[in-house]
Formats: sequence, C-alpha cells, structure tokens
Amino acid sequence: MLIEAGYKPVSEWDDEELAKGRPRNSRGSICGRAPSWLKEHIEAEALRRLKETTLSAPKPRPEVLSQVLLALATNPETPADLLAMLDSALARAKQRLAPDPPPPVRLKDPGIPPALVNDEDRMPRYLRDAHDDGRVS
Repeated sequence: MLIEAGYKPVSEWDDEELAKGRPRNSRGSICGRAPSWLKEHIEAEALRRLKETTLSAPKPRPEVLSQVLLALATNPETPADLLAMLDSALARAKQRLAPDPPPPVRLKDPGIPPALVNDEDRMPRYLRDAHDDGRVS
C-alpha cells in the first residue's frame, strides 16, 4: 500500500522521518503534512524500534562493578580524591538501600468509653463541684 502511494516502507525510514511522520521527498527535505492513514503504522514502527533498542542495550552487572570498585579501593596508586568520591558514593548507596525506620507507634488516649459518659462527666470541674454541692441545678 505504501509503495502504491509512492512511499518507501516505514521500516526503512530514518528517525527524523519517523518523528515527522512523512518520508523525505526527492530533494531530501521533509515537507507537508503527515498522512493520517499512516499514523498507526508509524506508531507501531516507533514502538518496535524502542523495544529493539531497549532490549539490545547492555545490562549492568553488579558483580563486575563491585569487583572494579574493590580493586580501585584497595589499589595503593588510587588518588585520594577518587577514594573520597568512592566513599561518598558508597555512603549514599547505603543510605538509599537502608530500610526506612518504622513509624513510631502512637497510642490514642482511650478516655472514657462513650457508653459510660453522662452529663456530669461532660461538665467542667467547677460546675460539677457546684452541682454536687447543690449550688447549681
């Protein structure tokens, strides 16, 4: 369908053509609007390239990295400023990896259960005393 419309296949487009949604013309420039009927083909190709790039990237290997850092730290020829950088990086890594302390446990004051509260318990002390003495009814 693309060849019939005069376009090369989307898989052969470079990254700029893919980003603009249109292939280059005979002069090598990209001009005009992107055809709407190509949108899903362009998105599929962009996703395919992203997956391919992501999966082909080298994976970090912590065991190799730790061996290199250990060799640097134990080598007597390692400059002091590099050792200081290694120490600060190690301290930051330990801080990030340390588990967060649990939040402090706060006990609520249970107070008086609502079923046992009467009107006299709700009164301020001076009114309660005056009520008990019969000065206030």
